[in-house]
Amino acid sequence: MKSTFFVRLIFIRSISTRSIFIRLIPAWLICLALLASCTPTPTGNVLGYLLAKQLGQLTPAPPDGPRGALTGLVMGEGAPLAGASVVVAERTGRPHAALSGADGRYRIEGIPPGQYAVAAVAPGFAEQVVSNLFGMPDLVTITASQTTDAGVLQLTPLAPVPLPQPWPASAHLQLTASGVLTAPFPAGSVATVQAYSFVREGVLVDTLRLYLPVGATTDCLPMLLMVYPTAVDLWETVSVAFAAQGFGVVAISPAAARGTDIAAHAEDARWALLLAQSGALSPQIKGGKPVALGGSFSSAILYQLVRRSGDAIAAWVTLGGVSDAFAGAEAFYRGELEIPPQYEYLIPALGMPNLYPLLFLRYSPLYAAAELPPTLIIHTAADRVIPIEQAYRLEAALRTAGVPVEVYYYDDVSHYLQIDERMSDAGREMFDRTLDYARRMRKGACESG
Repeated sequence: MKSTFFVRLIFIRSISTRSIFIRLIPAWLICLALLASCTPTPTGNVLGYLLAKQLGQLTPAPPDGPRGALTGLVMGEGAPLAGASVVVAERTGRPHAALSGADGRYRIEGIPPGQYAVAAVAPGFAEQVVSNLFGMPDLVTITASQTTDAGVLQLTPLAPVPLPQPWPASAHLQLTASGVLTAPFPAGSVATVQAYSFVREGVLVDTLRLYLPVGATTDCLPMLLMVYPTAVDLWETVSVAFAAQGFGVVAISPAAARGTDIAAHAEDARWALLLAQSGALSPQIKGGKPVALGGSFSSAILYQLVRRSGDAIAAWVTLGGVSDAFAGAEAFYRGELEIPPQYEYLIPALGMPNLYPLLFLRYSPLYAAAELPPTLIIHTAADRVIPIEQAYRLEAALRTAGVPVEVYYYDDVSHYLQIDERMSDAGREMFDRTLDYARRMRKGACESG
């Protein structure tokens, strides 16, 4: 799953094709454009990035420069909250983080002087940033050799969005196509496919698919939930390959109308899961807890889905996934990533990490690892878009939190779960390991539900 997360950057790409654009627009006009809305947009964020780059403001703080500290209190449901991850990030992405103690207090050392928005997350609680009355980040100022107190940061419980009633009729589920498909690996792989659409909050989501093994006579099939980073039908050989091994495969990819709204994409995936569990797609997967799989940037959608689904997901597999978006931004600004040209503005589109850290935190399972289900991490050392160090850090965080974790690290340059006539040995082993993991995680699923 090497394809990057779907982002609508048509206007942004037009900027890249006009190299003199940024030089022709006066800085004051760009500033007015950025201030025109209280809520930053991807286009505004990229304009800010281009301006900051032109003005030489994207240089990381020197490692031997002055530093300050930050303290504060995290509260949840009226009481001090222990185990919350509190993060501030530099303009170029480098995170500074600490966990709150039993008294809810935290202290972060070694922060370069400047202004920062303070963000936090905890297992069972939504990501939150300290905000003012207008909903904008309430910035704290870090001064060299001094300690700044950020005051109280209130976290609210992460509660699933109530489903519209009557469910599932309110989803307006429609079967739009069906057929039989094959895959070149494993040999003889064949599965039925049903294409569905549903409507959530006025948006038609037509990227839902169900794959079932041909001729399956059992009343119960273990479920795999695939959250793909690009168009779901581009991955049909992967879905068919797993379905042919005896799984009911529910697959979905981001709806274009959602743009960069990761929470909306995750909610679409949650609806897909709940429709499957209700039996609306097939009685053979009704009520089952799936093993969920996502890769590359769709791993962030899957992470948010896992957070919102509680124990409804038995385990998850992240292939080449993001674990710390702050560190990813840091690597980008250092020029260490090989971003495809059409996605060169993807990270700047997320905004300035020091001022708008919330979206980065939502992409970062590292900071709420304790609430994750059993995990299989697959990553290649040849990945230059999402470096393997992201996998190492997630593995370490999961082990520290006591979450069962398995890993498969390799050096092959092939795409994650690429299934075609050019499959490498690493690709075959990757499939076999994922299949074995899914079978072990769902052993006895049809007896226990």
